[in-house]
Amino acid sequence: MQGTRAQQNLSHFLKIALIITMATCTLLILISDRQHSWSIEQIREEIYETLINEAAANLSTTEEGEAILNIGEAENLTQDDVLKKVHDLAPNVLADHVNDTDRKLNDTCAHYVNPYDVKYNNIMWQVQKMPRETYLLFNAYFDNRTALTGEGSFVRILVIIDRQEPSNKSFCQLWFANKPEPTISNVSRTDFLWYKEWGNDKSPYQPYLFSCAVPASLEMVPESVSLVANPCDNATNNLRVIDNRAPLGKKLIFAVCVKAMNFKHQPLVSVKLVEWIEMHKILGADKIFIYELQVHPNTTRVLDYYKAQGLVEVTKLALPGSAPNVPDLMALYMSERTFGIQCPLELIQYTDCLLKNMNLFEFIVAVDVDEVILPLKVDNWYDLIYKVAIPKHKKRTEGIASFVARNVHFMDDTDEYQDWTQGIPKYMHMLQNVHRNASHMEIGDSIKCFHNTDYVLALHNHYARHCLGNYCPDVDFDLEDAHLQHYCLGRKKSECQRKRGKDLVEDTSIWRFKDKLIPATQKVLRAVGIL
Repeated sequence: MQGTRAQQNLSHFLKIALIITMATCTLLILISDRQHSWSIEQIREEIYETLINEAAANLSTTEEGEAILNIGEAENLTQDDVLKKVHDLAPNVLADHVNDTDRKLNDTCAHYVNPYDVKYNNIMWQVQKMPRETYLLFNAYFDNRTALTGEGSFVRILVIIDRQEPSNKSFCQLWFANKPEPTISNVSRTDFLWYKEWGNDKSPYQPYLFSCAVPASLEMVPESVSLVANPCDNATNNLRVIDNRAPLGKKLIFAVCVKAMNFKHQPLVSVKLVEWIEMHKILGADKIFIYELQVHPNTTRVLDYYKAQGLVEVTKLALPGSAPNVPDLMALYMSERTFGIQCPLELIQYTDCLLKNMNLFEFIVAVDVDEVILPLKVDNWYDLIYKVAIPKHKKRTEGIASFVARNVHFMDDTDEYQDWTQGIPKYMHMLQNVHRNASHMEIGDSIKCFHNTDYVLALHNHYARHCLGNYCPDVDFDLEDAHLQHYCLGRKKSECQRKRGKDLVEDTSIWRFKDKLIPATQKVLRAVGIL
């Protein structure tokens, strides 16, 4: 029925378009015919009357001649449907607890925060005023990784603070299912995700991870948590505690985490994204987690396709505080305030991705959509880690937090030199651009890693920022085994301006995968209507 209605609407549209075209041609002929007695006003009226008559002829009516509005059908949403929509948009909101009104420590102290009473900021964030600063809370997580430290379980909370150092202690009000009063736990660990040495001390967006111990005697996972300055405070935040567990306790191997995409006016990103996703699928990525601010409709179609396949999960974001979430202005703002807001928020995203997936995957791979960690002797990541790196460095890999790939830039210069490789479609950006810098970047410079979820607590773009132990030991892949292929997009950046010659070498290592990568990419591009 819907298909028939759509076909009818298209037919009517084409009829009207044809009438307008014919009428316009007639108008031009009549205007050019000086002997014709019609005025332009008369011709305009004739065209208008024709269009009105045609529209009336195509209007759906009842047998009595009454017009039927074509507005679609109303959604008959159940309460469960509404709760799911809320959870999908803002999973930290406890929308299913709107009727909880009587839970508290006592009549005046530590009341449970009903979702209607939470102070929200830009949908994704919750606000808590402290004596000297304001906290913007993002997500909370149950962390039961006890083997390394011998300590109990914790609730971890990701927070943005409007000053570089918290001025006072803080506490967690832990709320458990079927328990009317909260359990109070002090914040026992405070991890700053930024480095003070990097500056940025005046920014109102300082990223932190707070940790509160969960009493072992309770033997339960908290349902939610409120962060407050004093144990008895009545909070304005209440975060659902995320507790993702692998089915039967068996983890998958590799999750890829991608910082917020902000490409609203760049349709070509969608094509490169398909090639990039398919390359990671070939290498062994089990799932890809992408954060999104604003993207082109083509990219939305690509992401929707992969979401339906179960390969990609998208988390929509909003900027916190007073930062502009106005489309277009947001991108301009972020480009001019990269150090002040974009970089600190990326640490929130990467750490969120880690903590949501620490019990689901063995390794987190934090990369951008212009990067791929490429094995050079084996054909997949599993063999790279377990058959190359660990045996080669077996004396050092016990307790290793990260396996590190050194960075090398590949030029975006094939169009400039017009030396396209035959048999490879021109839109295959990675396969077509095979000239890279002759020298890799220095050890530790712009690296990307496989992060072991048994050890890592917080992530920076390039390395583990904090670990469960006192430090984060890592191992570098030998350059003969793997490296990070970082693809330039254009020639603006200094590292992307090298010309062919002694500074560049041809590196076709990725061509080993082209017989799989090309048809896989084409299949998806056709499925989403781009090819």
